[in-house]
Amino acid sequence: METAQKKPVAKMLMYGAATCALYGVVFAKETMISDYFARGGMFTVLPIATVFLFSWIHGTFAGALWSVMGIDAKKSATKRPTVQAPVRKPARPRPTLHV
Repeated sequence: METAQKKPVAKMLMYGAATCALYGVVFAKETMISDYFARGGMFTVLPIATVFLFSWIHGTFAGALWSVMGIDAKKSATKRPTVQAPVRKPARPRPTLHV
């Protein structure tokens, strides 16, 4: 029996709008953004931070979209098997060289 869960429609819409806004700003201000990204030095952090921001915003939107559509990860009901500790064998005698 499945439990009824509230679908994250508001979250999906909010992050979808944020994703559209981010893409709109990047395309509208592409020359300014390219100039800053190409400066080097401390500005090297900007492209990396931008990629992380896009990834986080768009990923959250995509996850909420899948949840609203009813597509979720399969929940495993099986128990993990217990792992038995390995059996230690007695040490073998080591050959020695007597000179």
